[in-house]
Amino acid sequence: MNPTVRLFQDFQRIYGICPCCGDAFRLSNASLHYATRPPRTPWDDLEDQIVSLERAEERLDADSDRLREKAKQDGRKEMARRLRGLTKFFRSQRIDLHDMKLLFHPVDYVVFRGMSSDDCRSIEFLDCEPTSASHEKLQKSIERTIRAGNYSWTTMRIEDSGRVRFV
Repeated sequence: MNPTVRLFQDFQRIYGICPCCGDAFRLSNASLHYATRPPRTPWDDLEDQIVSLERAEERLDADSDRLREKAKQDGRKEMARRLRGLTKFFRSQRIDLHDMKLLFHPVDYVVFRGMSSDDCRSIEFLDCEPTSASHEKLQKSIERTIRAGNYSWTTMRIEDSGRVRFV
């Protein structure tokens, strides 16, 4: 066996008594203290770099959390601002917000007038101004379909099991 390995194994068998508190300890667990600091080694430099990286990571985490929270708050403010404008429009059109469903595609909203009072009288599609040629083509296609009466209504119920039942 290597003499250095044998020496360290022997250190585990040697015990001492702490002069301050009287506790027993293994020599291999003892910490030596010097009057002056030992000279720096490459390991010390590496340890300093690791500590520096850990601090930078903590700052990055804190900054990302702060930025994420700020983005959420900004998004909520923007949503509230847009909703104020939309709510004014919906009120001016006498649309109950409970009668409205958000789709996004092929139109932004579908309004089931009277749905909240169990007396659905009409269905209206609401969409923003077309932002592209394909968007405009889609809106015109929906309008032509409705004007020509090329649609039908089917009521279906989807059960918890996933089975679809026609009513």
